[in-house]
Amino acid sequence: MHALIVISHSDPQSLTHAIGRSFAEGITASGDHSVEIADIAAEGFDPTFNQADRSAYLLQKPVPSDVLREQARIDRADALVLVYPVNWWSFPGQLKGWIDRVFSNGWAYDEAPDGKLKRRRISSKH
Repeated sequence: MHALIVISHSDPQSLTHAIGRSFAEGITASGDHSVEIADIAAEGFDPTFNQADRSAYLLQKPVPSDVLREQARIDRADALVLVYPVNWWSFPGQLKGWIDRVFSNGWAYDEAPDGKLKRRRISSKH
């Protein structure tokens, strides 16, 4: 099994990062499993849903390259784990933007009356 752990917190010394690292250690210690950690703050992922994202949503233009890279990471994974703090009863805006941009029309779902999410099982730790 290969897990992608997406961490959304700006401070690498935070409890959020410690939980993400601990989760990764547990996965690798349990046998023949691998982990990739995506620290979206440190990597500088732009969470802003922009005109290029809107055009991709409408299937008028290709998906932006930074989004394609994130989708490829998820495609390589058997499991997706989101690790984040709870800010005002929800996840951080940075993670919301990552989800809005990465889980795009035509990839995570089809914009149709019977469309549904077709990707990996998702676990959330906060």
